[in-house]
Amino acid sequence: MNDAPLSVKRLLEQIKARIEAAFAAVCVVGEVSNLRTSGKHWYFTLKEEGAALQCAVWATSQRLLGHPPRDGERVVLKGSLNLYVAGGSLTLAVTHCEQAGVGDLQARLRQLEAELRAEGLFDRPKRPLPRFPKRIGVVAALGGAALRDVLEVCSKRAPGLDLLIAPAAAQGDRCVPENLSALQEIQDEHWGCHAILLVRGGGSLEDLWGFNDRDLVRAVSECRLPIITGVGHEIDTTLVDLAADLRAATPSHAALEVTPDIAALRGAVNRRTDTLMHIMQWRLRGLESTLNLLSDSPGMRAVPQELDRAGLRLAALSHRLHRAGSGLAASVRLADLHLRLHLAHPRRRLDQTSHKLGMLRQRLLHSSGTAAGESARPRLLESFRRLHPAMENLWSRRQQRLELLKANLAGLDPTGPLSRGFVLARDDQGRPITSASALHPGELALLQWLDGERTVRIEH
Repeated sequence: MNDAPLSVKRLLEQIKARIEAAFAAVCVVGEVSNLRTSGKHWYFTLKEEGAALQCAVWATSQRLLGHPPRDGERVVLKGSLNLYVAGGSLTLAVTHCEQAGVGDLQARLRQLEAELRAEGLFDRPKRPLPRFPKRIGVVAALGGAALRDVLEVCSKRAPGLDLLIAPAAAQGDRCVPENLSALQEIQDEHWGCHAILLVRGGGSLEDLWGFNDRDLVRAVSECRLPIITGVGHEIDTTLVDLAADLRAATPSHAALEVTPDIAALRGAVNRRTDTLMHIMQWRLRGLESTLNLLSDSPGMRAVPQELDRAGLRLAALSHRLHRAGSGLAASVRLADLHLRLHLAHPRRRLDQTSHKLGMLRQRLLHSSGTAAGESARPRLLESFRRLHPAMENLWSRRQQRLELLKANLAGLDPTGPLSRGFVLARDDQGRPITSASALHPGELALLQWLDGERTVRIEH
């Protein structure tokens, strides 16, 4: 036996020479997992319980492969084992693939989906997402790519949005209990969240298996708040995606769905502001044109002239009123007019006429009974009947004229407005004061209200 140590490279080269020759054509069965593309080549893991083998399909072998591998499928592969000396990795170079049956995990997933669908967990009405949330809860693994993507998207689209992070493992034995605990805590009203993001980066079916857990699916379905899931890549669909209010293709897409775009909102506000400004300017220009047309119309040009004429008439009436008003003299004249009107009252004259008519009627009856006899009596009664309406008509006309005179008299009464809160101002001679310039400092003035008078002295 040679005790000289071998270098790592020399050892791997010896293993490569023995393995590749012995396994130049092998046939192996297993479940496809973590299928991915790098350049033009396909890479995946062929696994079974407790064992895994890395496989590669080179670009030159893909068109002769027969059946392209898919995640979760159980396939039979033919190929050769290759040992990559520089990396020390063993890879099966696949040259042929055929389907051997659906993998165990995929079958379990479909059976679990059917059971949960029968319970109605996937059929509940989907709730709309809040348009302008103030705080969003995020259930994700700390330090993971999913959380970084969410934070990056939210910081760009809605810088002022509050994010409440509830850490939970993305895979392994702690995945389900930590996600259940995080969901229960983050939807508490105390935290004030308006929506929840449940996110996790991409991975194989077994990596994402925790998000197919029956209890976690129920928790998502019964969540009090709208919940958006972004688990895995676009091709990955877990059962929590079916139970959520919205399924996003990736964690970044989930953040896009729930956050308002501040830049887009600002642009929309600016566009509406510009539109409103254009409408207001157009409206103002229209009103300005209308104003110019009205200003140039004959009616508007005649307004100053009408105002001047009205001012002249007002001045003339004020002068006449000043000349007509003479304080006590006006009151005496008013009392005299009132007495004359009382004496000329139609009712008084009507009473006098009625009295005179009664006397004449008595005399006429007496005379008719003695002179004409009974033969003239019907004609006399007819005359009385015709005389009564005439007297009533005369009384009515006199009554109307009396009311008109009373109205004119009330309009001339200078004390009439006192009952409406006005004050009658007179100088020391009893003449009405119609202008502030008529009084000088030191002079006396008499102010009359409805219930009395007061004498005041003008100070300035």
